[in-house]
Amino acid sequence: MKSGIAMVQVSGTKVRALREEQNLTQLYVATAVGVTTETISRWERQEAPTLKEENGIKLADALAVSLSEILAVPEEKAEQVEAVSPASRSKKTLLFIAANVLLLGVLLFFIITFRSADVLQLSAQRRMPAHTVSGHPFPVVVEVVFESGKDSSLLFKEQLAAGCNVVASMPQATVVDGGFLKWIDKDGPGKRVFSYIARCVAREETENEPLSFTGTLLVRQSSREEITVDGRSRIRLLEFHWADSDKNNIIDDEELLAVYDDFGRVEGLGVNVEEVESIWMGSGYRWDAKLSTFDIIP
Repeated sequence: MKSGIAMVQVSGTKVRALREEQNLTQLYVATAVGVTTETISRWERQEAPTLKEENGIKLADALAVSLSEILAVPEEKAEQVEAVSPASRSKKTLLFIAANVLLLGVLLFFIITFRSADVLQLSAQRRMPAHTVSGHPFPVVVEVVFESGKDSSLLFKEQLAAGCNVVASMPQATVVDGGFLKWIDKDGPGKRVFSYIARCVAREETENEPLSFTGTLLVRQSSREEITVDGRSRIRLLEFHWADSDKNNIIDDEELLAVYDDFGRVEGLGVNVEEVESIWMGSGYRWDAKLSTFDIIP
């Protein structure tokens, strides 16, 4: 049969510590609770694990604390605390590490994204013959590589040498005074090709001197610096066909293939590949200055 008296279990260690902190004697506490000093001594030695709840309340009042502050943690609960606390701490540690890793990943993503948006890679390479005949058209191709995180437009300008003018361009360029071309490309980053057919006429003041071509690229970004076109930039006026790279009055197999690879694949430019093929099929050629034509030697 269960007793109807409420019982509590106090911690003798806590009771003794609180009493000594306040410089209270066992006699004072015993008098306040209504028990003997021997009873208080037994409680502090934990020889009496349980006591009436009424006495527990009086004991707490004597020590100026609440009853819950002097209650002992049951052994079963203490084991649970010891068992759960390390796991809980480990879980919190893992969550903390995971949160920091996630935060670091987000920061790196934004850093890479914003840096890539500011990175500009812009370059251009010009391909053109090393020589041509005065008054005879020849092709020029400029390949542009444009990489940027921003969707910017591109401005390409090409200045031909004095005495040279544009015959055709692809894509269609704005031509100023016959020898200055401008393209505006609004398609954004990517690879693209600008090409044109030019014709240069010999002038007394530049006779035997190479003719120079210059080109620049500009993209609207913070630096606003123009990029110079690389590659071949000069051409000489000689009595050799522009496809005859070794200037021996013969267009051989390698030279024919070079024309196909460097200029023949540009759609819509109108490179006179048929003329090159005709010379290639003959045994040679010579330039007729009076008629301004190439005589093909069978």
